[in-house]
Amino acid sequence: MPLRTPVPEIDFQALRNGQRRALAKAITLIESSHPSHRKQAAALLERCLPHSGQSLRIGISGVPGVGKSTFIEAFGLFLIGLGKRVGVLAVDPSSPLHGGSILGDKTRMERLSREDHAFIRPSPAGRSLGGVANRTREAILVAESAGFDVILVETVGVGQSEYEVHSMTDLFLVLMQPGAGDELQGIKKGILELADLIVVNKADGDAERLA
Repeated sequence: MPLRTPVPEIDFQALRNGQRRALAKAITLIESSHPSHRKQAAALLERCLPHSGQSLRIGISGVPGVGKSTFIEAFGLFLIGLGKRVGVLAVDPSSPLHGGSILGDKTRMERLSREDHAFIRPSPAGRSLGGVANRTREAILVAESAGFDVILVETVGVGQSEYEVHSMTDLFLVLMQPGAGDELQGIKKGILELADLIVVNKADGDAERLA
């Protein structure tokens, strides 16, 4: 007989109180592809919906190595300093060969991960295109129902066509490096056309003039 996958027990009141353990378990349930979990996941989302929609959702995208995780940690700490509760949903690329994912974004946000008013959840992109994971939209709703004031969605390192996070967030921010392309590159359509804000990162030192 095949092994039966247990259905995670979700304490909804603990989730509503913002307990990070309950939120982590809820997102695990939402992201599960096991058929036995789908009914409970749908019921959980139905309970979360009335408590969602109050957070500021910010999508953060950019090419690999531009410094998204470093920027998010600094920005998250700034928001916490303003008295906000910050949830970070980080999407990591999955291997096209074996489907595995390192889920290493949290290790780049060590200071932020130690904050009581922060929650960081790395998730694998799987086979999903567009820079986000299959259940990123649902994970946002669950995090909002846990009372987080700001939800930061970090996409995988993307090119010009991965902009699905734009439809999920209130503000779409694209990070760029100094000298990333010429004038022609700058007017190409795609992800930059949808960006609400373009941030030039790593623009200190010798790169300041180039930026």
